[in-house]
Amino acid sequence: MEHVTTRDGARVIRLPLRLFPGLRGYAHLVVTQDALLLVDTGSGLPESNHDLVEGLKAAGDVLGRSVTLADVDAILITHGHIDHFGGLPFVRQHTRAPIYVHELDVRVLSRFEERTALATRDLAIFLQRAGVREERRRQLMEMYGFARTFYRSVPVEGVLHEGQRFAGFDILHVPGHCPGHVCLCREDVMLVGDHVLPHTSPHLSPESITRYTGLGHYLESLERLASFATGVKVALGGHERAMTDVIDRAREIRQRHMEKLQEVLDICREPRTIVEISLARYSRRHGYEVLLALTETGAHVEYLYERGYLKVANLEEVEGDPSAPILYQRIDRPLTFA
Repeated sequence: MEHVTTRDGARVIRLPLRLFPGLRGYAHLVVTQDALLLVDTGSGLPESNHDLVEGLKAAGDVLGRSVTLADVDAILITHGHIDHFGGLPFVRQHTRAPIYVHELDVRVLSRFEERTALATRDLAIFLQRAGVREERRRQLMEMYGFARTFYRSVPVEGVLHEGQRFAGFDILHVPGHCPGHVCLCREDVMLVGDHVLPHTSPHLSPESITRYTGLGHYLESLERLASFATGVKVALGGHERAMTDVIDRAREIRQRHMEKLQEVLDICREPRTIVEISLARYSRRHGYEVLLALTETGAHVEYLYERGYLKVANLEEVEGDPSAPILYQRIDRPLTFA
């Protein structure tokens, strides 16, 4: 079982999980002199819950003692995405350990039904303005609502804050991929959730759907991570391999977003809807990937429009019909990246 030891002797053990079909990831068990901390809980699907229990058993083999959910002293959630917190109802059946998450994601865990209803409404508005046809919107909304079928709200006992020190970990708030995303740093080891991954550029959504997401927040968070992680030797994400080059990887992701922004500007030499821009960028997408492509494109369009690189080309039509899809067109000015 893969594990690392921090400079001050805490052990971080990776627990591999099957999250959703085609998606794997990790929870992490942190073993300190005083406590056992579980960081993230998987998706809550049966195979994910099974892997979590088996992973703890395997961690016990590493530690030379039995480890179960009942032994956990606290549960930390890196961010409010279902593949990281969906296992909470299952975990809560086996332990009363307090749950901690950043304040901007408390509502996602503890008032899930309310938050999902509002986000669903805002997503529907986004898809309409993006130019998605009615029947296709219905299909995408059904896929988006899948998590409602197996997660139920769980009370949160504690809140994580920027600059806080929790069980030896420094807390860094990094919004963008998710409003309340945090990274946890202890000495030379950092748990980065999905903020920086070695192969994947984490998905982004427009702030018109969820506040504190969006490309602007994400880029600022990448810069803050690069300053914060100067002494980090190993970074462990919620997916993919461990990283020994997290600062370089953060800079690579930043540069890739610069390239994506330029791609959008090139596509928008002629007026284009978000649907048309997305199809030009991601031509081979199916199922839920279509929704991910549309919202990622929406995040880039939103960033460019808010900073004066795009204009609305069909303003009169939009004024006459608020439900009309918006056509975006490039404004001829060079792209700069503050």
